[in-house]
Amino acid sequence: MEETGTKRPEFVDDGSVILYCNQYNYYCQKVKWALLEKDIKFNKYEIDVSNDEHFSDWFLKMNPRGELPVLQNGLLVVNGSTRILDYLEENFPKAKSLAVPSNAEKKIQFFKSTIDKIPIGVITIGSFLHPKSVVSPKSPFVQPVRYTILERDETISNRLRACAAKFPAFSDVLLKKAEFHDRKREILMTEESYCSMLNRLDELMCELEFHLAKINIVHSWIAGENITLVDVGLGCLLYRLYVLGLEDRFWAGGKKPELAKYFEKIMMTSSFQNTLPTKTSLLKTIWLNTPSTYKAGIAAFSFSSMIIGSTLLKR
Repeated sequence: MEETGTKRPEFVDDGSVILYCNQYNYYCQKVKWALLEKDIKFNKYEIDVSNDEHFSDWFLKMNPRGELPVLQNGLLVVNGSTRILDYLEENFPKAKSLAVPSNAEKKIQFFKSTIDKIPIGVITIGSFLHPKSVVSPKSPFVQPVRYTILERDETISNRLRACAAKFPAFSDVLLKKAEFHDRKREILMTEESYCSMLNRLDELMCELEFHLAKINIVHSWIAGENITLVDVGLGCLLYRLYVLGLEDRFWAGGKKPELAKYFEKIMMTSSFQNTLPTKTSLLKTIWLNTPSTYKAGIAAFSFSSMIIGSTLLKR
């Protein structure tokens, strides 16, 4: 394990919260979107997950599980996207509220809780292992990078156990996390299990399509006139499925026209656009995570050919 980011970063105390995140992390995107939508001032620290900075001593002291995102407000540290989003709602009363209205129908709360529980990491890695449902993966999840991510995922349990030995204070949590990854790999190795997971996700998408068909999506969001946390969850979920190349499996091509229109609306939202990595950042990530055997071939393509669907990504 490389020694990187071994010292906790220092920030000038300007009253901002600090968000420790990674630009490609699904859960980090949810929190960034909420912070932007609520207009809460924050400083962002990009964690280098490719070099296991989230398993460094200073980060484990904030989150012993080594997971992103982490929010710091003064001396207070909040871990996990769901806890962070709840914390922002409860502790920034002057900011725009993203809470689901108390008078919203029970179905809305069902959508939110179900989306929050979706194992997006399993769906992501599973799409690399079983690409039959994938049509056109977008940056940064192009084929060479998928191979690199898969290689790292294969060794994550061993790296966690090595980290547990190196930092005994966090060993119990890290060893349990390693066991979880072993079980996850067992489930993901069978295509039948992965397809069953996609089918259950499609059932949720069908319910969402039915709900969207009942409301005027041009002038409304899932729970009413304003964006709420259910939109934050669903918007980030649809975007992850889109960059994985799974949109044809779920809504594109006329399968779910209301969901397709909703996704287009999400992509036109300025606060959401500001959560997306720049093209330059995408290209850098692709290059750094591409095995050397692929780099010569990639260099033969123009930048525009590498950024599939770039009209939907931040310029």
